[in-house]
Amino acid sequence: MSAPQTAHDAPPIAVAIGADRRLQDHAERLLTDAGFVVEVVSREDVVDAIAAAAAAFPGMPIVAVPPAGTTRAQLRRALHAGASGIVIDDRVPGALVPTARAIAAGQLAVPPALTRLLAPRALSHREKEILALVVSGCTNRQIADRLFVAESTVKTHLSSAFAKLETRSRAEAAALILDPEEGYGLGVLALAPPAEQAA
Repeated sequence: MSAPQTAHDAPPIAVAIGADRRLQDHAERLLTDAGFVVEVVSREDVVDAIAAAAAAFPGMPIVAVPPAGTTRAQLRRALHAGASGIVIDDRVPGALVPTARAIAAGQLAVPPALTRLLAPRALSHREKEILALVVSGCTNRQIADRLFVAESTVKTHLSSAFAKLETRSRAEAAALILDPEEGYGLGVLALAPPAEQAA
């Protein structure tokens, strides 16, 4: 049986945080009290802080602490910059130490808003086909004709796809797919043959 971990053999961890001195001190104190060796890197923009921490402490796990109200696109950029964990600043008291423990153990720890981006609910092949035609501007009737299905079938698949994408309309779904920052990209679609090839 291995000996319990002590503060002396706790892994070091970097915290990338905005320029809020009080929050920096609080985060450092919480992690130090939990037995971590802590390096705090502060910049005006948390993504810049992550990049600086990654450069200064290669291989060290990084917890990013962005401000409340950070968009999903910004959270995703934090992950791309090298964060292994993200704790929104107003969740620091209850979430920072558990997040640090998770990433020290080699896990990824993110807020619920990001989990859907990391592992979105899978679309069926038919939903992908229909969404591809929605993105190209087809009406439900045109989609039904192209795919040789009833218009009610198109509506059923669209309703299911909207729920999976967490959108409420054709316009929202198309915008989410095409958005270069938050979107899924055209790769999520099953592209149907061009309209001129359909008879």
